[in-house]
Amino acid sequence: MFNKIYVKVKNFIKENLVLIITFIVLYVILTFPLPYYIYNGGGILNLGDRITVNGKEGNQDINMCYVNQLKGNIGTYLLSYIIPSWDKEKIVETNYNYEEELYRNKILLTESINNALINAYRVAGKKIDITGEKALVTYVLDEAKTDIVVGDQIIKADNTIIHNLDEFKEVVNSKSIGDIIEVEVMSKEKKKLKKVEIIEIDNEKKAGIALTTNYVLETDPKVDVKFNSNEAGPSGGLMMTIGIYDRITNSNISKNKKICGTGTIDIEGNIGEIGGVKYKLAGSVKNDCDIFLSPTDNFKEVQQEMKKHNYNIDIYEAKTLDETLKYLLEYK
Repeated sequence: MFNKIYVKVKNFIKENLVLIITFIVLYVILTFPLPYYIYNGGGILNLGDRITVNGKEGNQDINMCYVNQLKGNIGTYLLSYIIPSWDKEKIVETNYNYEEELYRNKILLTESINNALINAYRVAGKKIDITGEKALVTYVLDEAKTDIVVGDQIIKADNTIIHNLDEFKEVVNSKSIGDIIEVEVMSKEKKKLKKVEIIEIDNEKKAGIALTTNYVLETDPKVDVKFNSNEAGPSGGLMMTIGIYDRITNSNISKNKKICGTGTIDIEGNIGEIGGVKYKLAGSVKNDCDIFLSPTDNFKEVQQEMKKHNYNIDIYEAKTLDETLKYLLEYK
């Protein structure tokens, strides 16, 4: 019995050797990882069904822009030399961790949603209350001397309750280089005691970790912003703010026009730089957007891309939230 099976397998391999080798080679080409990001275009994401007010979706034509990013492998790396619109970028992080990067971007997405809500309600004159704060770790530097990891929530530092970044900074500033701070964290839904040593970076006392403050908010009317599990990052802050403002004020900003754009937004309403703006602009043109909003720090590149490709779309340099809203409300 065994001999018959062996003979059949042997004959199959012999008869299909070229095909088997081809499959093996293709598998290696398609799966062998390389330390690169491959960017192959952009697209838009409509916020009409992502922003709900008192549980109801909207029909606004306000759109976030995104970049298509692939993990580098032999196949995508080679294609980046063949397809003109595909670009590669070498990953330079010494201890790069894809899962950690994804987790960090989810934290930054939450921060971006919070900042969008705070800004939209402020400008609209609607009620919003900050009912809680969480200090979350977004980066741990290579030189840091700690067992703290990205995603940990700082609860206490040397028995001082920590709600936000500023309170943690106060504890760090009270220490000397070489001092060790005992830190209580919430890590993967479990409380743990960890430590961090104060080190010197650029002639300053540092803990070697970066924090962001996420807020717990109560709003009236109640707004929810929904994203899929594979969507993350802070670059949609400006467009979320515009979308939320439009819904809670019934301004109908997008009437007769398709609005696309990108840009981070902080709690003060400052619009910040993003990456991959040329792909986001191209995606907006491809999807027949009327307007593309760009942060000031990206606007020069947007102008260059407009001239290079002769794009037919109106572009606007988004310096402040108030000015951007005024432009959109008056746009004809």
